[in-house]
This record gives sequence, structure tokens and C-alpha cells, in this order.
Amino acid sequence: MKFKRQLLAAALCSLSMALPFGPAWAGATTEVAYASLTAATTVSFNELLANPFDSVLIEGLLTSGGVQFGERFAGQELAIAKAPRPGAVAQDWFDDLSFGSPTAGLTLLAGALGANLGAYHYGDGYGAALAGIGPQNADGSDPFGFGAISARFAAPVSGLGLQLRDADGGAITLSLYRSDGSLIEAVDLGGRSDGFYAFTRTGGAADIAGFTLTNRDSYYGIAIDNLVLAAPVPEPASALLALGGLAVLTLARRRRA
Repeated sequence: MKFKRQLLAAALCSLSMALPFGPAWAGATTEVAYASLTAATTVSFNELLANPFDSVLIEGLLTSGGVQFGERFAGQELAIAKAPRPGAVAQDWFDDLSFGSPTAGLTLLAGALGANLGAYHYGDGYGAALAGIGPQNADGSDPFGFGAISARFAAPVSGLGLQLRDADGGAITLSLYRSDGSLIEAVDLGGRSDGFYAFTRTGGAADIAGFTLTNRDSYYGIAIDNLVLAAPVPEPASALLALGGLAVLTLARRRRA
């Protein structure tokens, strides 16, 4: 009887390591190569603009590639952050979402008219990109790229990748959320230049339900392009643990028979 209990305990421990609540899922995210993601969804935003160097303001919520975009989530308070413009006396003004937390369900909210989202066609092979429209800068300069972008996925994923546009090494934060509104991790993208970046959940948990992206990257702000949502793929070690646990359970059942 004692041997059977030990077998059952070992099986449950192995299975817990392979489930979203076990120790293997206790970490946050790992940065990976963008090209390594197995894409379940890709959002290019190219349907928003057809001609090079065109731009458009987007009022209300946007759905593109099956992903919904807005300014922030219900429960987050919109504030204004200021950052000095490098080499100049002027400051740029940015959307700040550091007050409040998303409520369960990640309900997206749009920004005020003229201060929500926008798209710009860069005239290159990547085409259009999405940006947040921030508060009007004190000197009247264009707030395109200085606003927050928030996204809600149709189903939680295990990782995501995106292309940063117009990044000049300033402060950028990518906050990843579960569907209950809890924060998985606030990923610091500060100091990044234009390029492709990707992150997966440590352990492979498919619980990233949405994100917010804010920045204080002066001069041009930032835009995002080629958003990729990863298909959930369990890590080999977790899969082996799960198989091991099932094997032990099977052995225990045979011994009882």
C-alpha cells in the first residue's frame, strides 16, 4: 500500500510540472529570436493603408488580424508623462498607464477623439504600422507614436513577437497580462532600436491574453508592425514529465488489477 502511495505521489508531482499551475510555469518570460516563433496569428496592419507615406487616425477600437486594439484596458488610468527631448530644452509628452490595473476580462477602451491610434505607411517592404496617438506636445509637434497601444487576443498565447519602428533607444515598456487582469511581466524594452523582438512564457504556459505598450522614446515615439502570436507548444522537458506521470499511473493501475 505504501508503495502505491509513493507511485501516486510521484505521478501527481510529474503531472503538476506539466500543468499551467506547476513549478515549471512559475517564471515570467524569456526573450527568443523572432524567427523562432511558431506563428498562430500574424498582424501586419497593411490593410489600413495602401499607399506609401499615407497616414490615418483611428477612432474607436480597431480589429486587425483577429486581434483587437485600443488605448488602454478598463481599470487603467490614463495620465501624462513628460520626457526631455535629447539635446533640446523642449519636452515630449506621452501617455502613461502606470496608475490602476486592468480589470478581469481585459475590456479595451479607446482614447479620446484625435488621441487614440493611428497608422502610417513607411513606404518600404513592411508597409503600414500602428502607433498610439499621445497628448499634444507643448510646442505643437505631432503626437503620433507618443500614445499607448493595448491589445486583446482572441485566445491566450504562449508568446508574442513584434517589430519596433522609429525606436531611438528611449524608454519602452511591454506589459503582458492574463485574462483576469493580473500582470505576468512588465518587459523593459528600453534602449532598443528598430528591429524584431519576441518573448515566450517560461515553461510554455499559454496565458498571455493581452498587452499594453507605452514609451518615452523622444523625437518620433514608436510604432509597431508585424505582430506575431505564438502557437502554444509545450517544452520537451514538460512533455516528458507528463508522459512519465501517466506511465506511473498506468503501472499503479496494473498492480491493483
